[in-house]
Parts: sequence; structure tokens; C-alpha cells
Amino acid sequence: MEFEMIKLILFACIFFCSQAFTANIFQLSPQATSIDLANIEPNHQPWNASSIYVAGDIVTHNNSLFIAAFWVKGIEPIENQPYWDGWIWLQNTVIEKWQANKIYQGGSLIKHGTDYYFARYWNENNPPNAHSSWQRIKDLFYLSPDLPPEHPDDFKTLDGVDQNDNGIRDDYERYVYEKFDSPQLITFSLSAAPTLQLVIDIEQGRIPNLDINIGKQIILDFINISMCTRQLQSNHPTFRNPKLMYFNTIDRAYANRKAQNKIDNLIPWDDDFHYGADKNCLALEGAIK
Repeated sequence: MEFEMIKLILFACIFFCSQAFTANIFQLSPQATSIDLANIEPNHQPWNASSIYVAGDIVTHNNSLFIAAFWVKGIEPIENQPYWDGWIWLQNTVIEKWQANKIYQGGSLIKHGTDYYFARYWNENNPPNAHSSWQRIKDLFYLSPDLPPEHPDDFKTLDGVDQNDNGIRDDYERYVYEKFDSPQLITFSLSAAPTLQLVIDIEQGRIPNLDINIGKQIILDFINISMCTRQLQSNHPTFRNPKLMYFNTIDRAYANRKAQNKIDNLIPWDDDFHYGADKNCLALEGAIK
């Protein structure tokens, strides 16, 4: 009995010692409007490569603040716009409450009700909700994911089914977890899903303010996905581009093509704008060495 108790204590120590005891935005007062993270805890914990972070954890690294977008471990936070690496770079320590009639740029982080949302693209007067210009920050990656079971409607519509309400289509989520065992590949594939869903939303008329700026941002994000895919494939040759995995039926592939054509028609010919893509996948590349 005593030996079993010692084993239990050792297990608990190993588990909890690997966790990151950091401030988490979801632990803050739900009644608060704007949140200034610098005032709440001026000395946020520095990022640690061996620690586990979950959605909302706040760390410092290279004199910048970062918030974990979902479960992440061993991936270094870098100052980039996309969050393929699991981290949201805070260029401003203040997280404001969402306001109508205010313009938000892609990458903006806001508070709405008791949740926090990340802007997928430029938007105005678009309250955060499902299939909108906002992506809710929540756990998308678990050590032992409780994957939703197969559903008869998984492949019948463009949207498919999202039984666990985490913003990722169930059939895609199951495929990612069943196909890959690398945290980097899983993290990158799941975090790319909201961007890929944008073209489905465009095809179904869910983005009423679609314009040149939104179109350019979507194209740049697709360039980033392809860039990071090629870098990951240098260590994982069998890794497939998330676009191929996401548009996995004839109808979804056709919707992708039609939405891309809509975007292309919005954008005047410009050889140079695509150089604005972030193209920074060093965190993912470094973590897999």
C-alpha cells in the first residue's frame, strides 16, 4: 500500500512539474472589459521548451508577450502573424472588448463575453460566432484526444459535422490524429483548418464584406501554409499539404476552386503583393530537428 502511494506521488510530481504555471487569460475576471496583461502580472513566466501550455497561457519570450492558441509544447514562440506554431504574438499588451463599428485587422485579439477570439481577416460589425471572421481560442490539441465518432453526414455537405464544437470539421480532425503522431504536424494541420474553412465560407456567401484586402490576406495565408508544408516535408516526406486533406470530396474541391476564382477576380494583377507573406516557419522547423 505504501509503495503504491509513493508511485502515485511520483507520478503526480512528474505530471505537474511538466506543466507551465503561467497566467491564463481564461482565469481573468469575466466581467472585465479591456484587459491589460502588463498590469495583471508584470512578470509573466518566460517560455520553457519542456513545459506544456494550454489555450490562453501567457508567456514572455525575447521581450514579447505570447498567448498559447491551443495545446503546445516544445515550439518556440516567434514574432509572426500566423499562429501555425501554436502561439499568438501580442503586439499590444491590451486585449480590448469587442466593439461594433470598429475595424479589426487580421490577427487582432479581442474579448467577447467570457471568451477570446482571434481575427481571421479584416472585419467590421461582425460579432464573434461560428463560421465568422473570428476564431475562438480554445484547446484544439490534446494528449489523448476524445475524437468525435463517425457521423453519417460527415461527407454529405461542404461544412460536414463538428460534434465537439471546436471549429474543426470532424472528419478532418480524425484524419489528422490518426495519420500523424508528431505534435508539430498535428498542431500545424489543426491550426490551418480555420483558414482553409474560409474558402468554404466564401463559396457559401458567409463573408458579405469580401474585398481586395480580405482576398489578399487569404492568399498570403495559403502561401504560408504551402511554405510551412514544404519545410515540414524535409523531415517528414509523407506529410501532406493540409489543403489536400481538407478539400477531400469532389464538392469541397470544387468549392475551393470556385472560391479561389472569386478571390482572384477581386485582385488586380500584382506580381509583388505575395512577397508580403510571413513565410516564417522556423519555430516548426526547429522543433522537429
